[in-house]
Amino acid sequence: MMQKALSIFVLLAAPVAAKAQVDTVRASTLPGPQLAEKAYNAGLASFQAQSYPAALRSFDQALAAKPDFVAAYTNRAATHFELKEYPQAQADYDQALKLEPGNYASYFGRARAQEAQNHLPEAEQDYSEALKAKPDYAPAWYNRGVLRFEKGDYQAARDDFDGALKADPKLAYAYHDRASAQQKLGNFAAATQDYTQALALQPDLLPALLNRAAAERRTGQLPQALKDYDAYLAKKSDNALAYTNRGSARFENKDYAGAIADFSQALQLDPKYAYAWNNRAAALLKQEKYADAAADASQALQLKPDYAEAYLNRGHAREMLRQADEACQDWRKAAELGLTVGNQYAAAAGCAGEAAE
Repeated sequence: MMQKALSIFVLLAAPVAAKAQVDTVRASTLPGPQLAEKAYNAGLASFQAQSYPAALRSFDQALAAKPDFVAAYTNRAATHFELKEYPQAQADYDQALKLEPGNYASYFGRARAQEAQNHLPEAEQDYSEALKAKPDYAPAWYNRGVLRFEKGDYQAARDDFDGALKADPKLAYAYHDRASAQQKLGNFAAATQDYTQALALQPDLLPALLNRAAAERRTGQLPQALKDYDAYLAKKSDNALAYTNRGSARFENKDYAGAIADFSQALQLDPKYAYAWNNRAAALLKQEKYADAAADASQALQLKPDYAEAYLNRGHAREMLRQADEACQDWRKAAELGLTVGNQYAAAAGCAGEAAE
């Protein structure tokens, strides 16, 4: 235990002024390990208080006193990470792993620092090393799954989310992201089940409502999808994508007025949303409002000049407006952009000219 410094006044016999005398035990002369522990504990307290610069200074002191202090390296690395000093965080994790090879927490921390620097293959490798050291570490399974999902390896991502859920069956985000991988793999019923489980564990996970609705639409469950869109928009009404998706579900349900209302709301939130302009054009066509439909499709094409579906819809509107030549041009352009059904409409209307290949 460290002895407290004491001040002792001694009156001397000679005509010399009295001096303050202290004992010889001071913080600056503590043994290295003891000083390192004291600085380390101060660093932890500062880190917990989110006083990251102060934490950094304390961990620096701890390592100056004890250069092989692994925990000080890993916690200084975590501090650098919070300060977005990712190369410094990586360097500290490197040093920690030299001193203590095979430490899963250091591999995991270094993976996060690598990921923050967009060193994605290196991050994936470090997550894998963390799992070799600790196979039941759910965060490493989950984070590696996210990396694999983002690079389009959906089967491997699903397997990683499986691993995360075996390690932690209550990890709502792993259910959600496994569902998204299932969607990408075409397993829409399984996706719906996983989104439902995610919501059971975390009812405020709103993206699960939006994504479950998309999976339900793919399996023809329009009433359930519409219910989910309603629930989402009741809690978050500033999402243009959600209005557009509910509008598409209403369109599929032949509720064209409701679809137009949703696409209009999406456009109020985001006037540059080309898909909402085109989708509203399609709904207006169903209501035989051809001039309005042509105007909306044209607006979509201003924003996205290579939008084949908008050319197709404008072609339909122009045909009904008796603008035959313009309709033919739009259908041919849609075919040129890859929507070959445009050629069929052009042929049926007797359009002159060569069909786009």
